[in-house]
Amino acid sequence: MTVLELNAKKAELVQSIISNINSEEAINELLLFVEQLTLKFPCQYTEDEIKISALEAIRQMKEGKYTSHEEMKRFTEEYTV
Repeated sequence: MTVLELNAKKAELVQSIISNINSEEAINELLLFVEQLTLKFPCQYTEDEIKISALEAIRQMKEGKYTSHEEMKRFTEEYTV
């Protein structure tokens, strides 16, 4: 899609909103939806990055480089009130 086509789609969307939404409640819901749609999450990994991370975790587990559940419980108990 070219920039010109994208801008035309944007204009079409805005025109549709202007024509069809007549309540403040609907506008507020739409604004919330757009905010959620464009929200940037701090952890956005690609499929390849996830696979690499999983393979690394499996390798570390096989080499015994991990913390057991019991060890982690003891560790966290030290820092909780």
